[in-house]
Amino acid sequence: MSVNVEQIFTAIIHSQIAIFTVGLFIGALLVYIALISKQKKENIDKRKLESYIKGINYIIEDETDKAIQELTATAKLDPDMIDIYVSIGNLFRKKGEINRALIIHKSLLAKSDLSKDKKLEIYLNVGIDYRKAGLYDRAKKYFKDALSIDPKNMTAKRMLYEVYEDSRDWENALVWHKRFDGTDKHILAHIYTELGKDKLKENDTEAAKKNFEKALKEYKECVDALLHLGDIYFNYGKLEKAYQLWESVCKIRPELCNLALSRIKDETTLKKAIKNLLYELPDNQFILFFAAESYFSINQEKKALSLYKKLIKNGISSLYILKRYLASSEADDKFIKLFLSKTDIRPIRYTCTNCGHSAYKLSFRCPKCKTWDKLKVEIV
Repeated sequence: MSVNVEQIFTAIIHSQIAIFTVGLFIGALLVYIALISKQKKENIDKRKLESYIKGINYIIEDETDKAIQELTATAKLDPDMIDIYVSIGNLFRKKGEINRALIIHKSLLAKSDLSKDKKLEIYLNVGIDYRKAGLYDRAKKYFKDALSIDPKNMTAKRMLYEVYEDSRDWENALVWHKRFDGTDKHILAHIYTELGKDKLKENDTEAAKKNFEKALKEYKECVDALLHLGDIYFNYGKLEKAYQLWESVCKIRPELCNLALSRIKDETTLKKAIKNLLYELPDNQFILFFAAESYFSINQEKKALSLYKKLIKNGISSLYILKRYLASSEADDKFIKLFLSKTDIRPIRYTCTNCGHSAYKLSFRCPKCKTWDKLKVEIV
């Protein structure tokens, strides 16, 4: 049987051409797939960037719902974007949806490839979520978990100190405040004062007295400590010392003068204190106002009205003062008297200069933003 060499050679050539063609096709296909993948990735990256920017803009504009929607869309495009999920959780917390914030933040802890910094950040946010929910013990646990990663982390220390304050655990608040920032003397004074109040509730007057004295050693103008230490001296029968402390409150913080004057039950002593204050601070609106209130409390109506008139001449416009005047014997409009007697008018408003929270009840620590001694007092 003869072999046709030409045919064999032709077959080999055709075979190589076929292999080359297939290889070329596969190569072209791979290039096409790579280009498509690159284009798709670029499209995804573009969409991620657009959603992220929109989300940030909504945060700036304080449109929480829209921010959550956009950042959620971003996170779906890239499930590994930890920062985005943390932000979404924070936005839910801002809206008051604490459970949803917790679900998101705690779910991130299940990731096995978290860096120490990311884990610490998540622990802090879970702690803040629990604090916002009022679950202080759980909040403390997560802040301590954060400190186990970085024992020097000042944010975790501050959060732990503040949550002890929130839960009125003043012993631990004192410990952690010193670890966080023991240089803020006036806050230390408030913590010692709160410890003193707790001792009073336990009928341990001597321990209370020591805490109030420690408070004043830290910050000699702590009004709350001065008032309560005065109470103790009064109960001990050391009246002069008590009156001296209470009168000092009026000079240090005239706008809180009522807290001191209302403690003086002896009429002669009260008159003397008012006289001294009016001599030393004759034009202070709060001294004038609370002196007038005190005169009313001991039926010195004419003296009270003269002080109210001085306040009005000094530009103090107050419905409460008008009500006081019209309720006096000098007024004769029965209809206005009746109207004002049915109107609930508060004399004093307390506003936090840090966050703007306003109330008619005094609190040395703002119930909203938790800062101490940021009070603006207004006669209304």
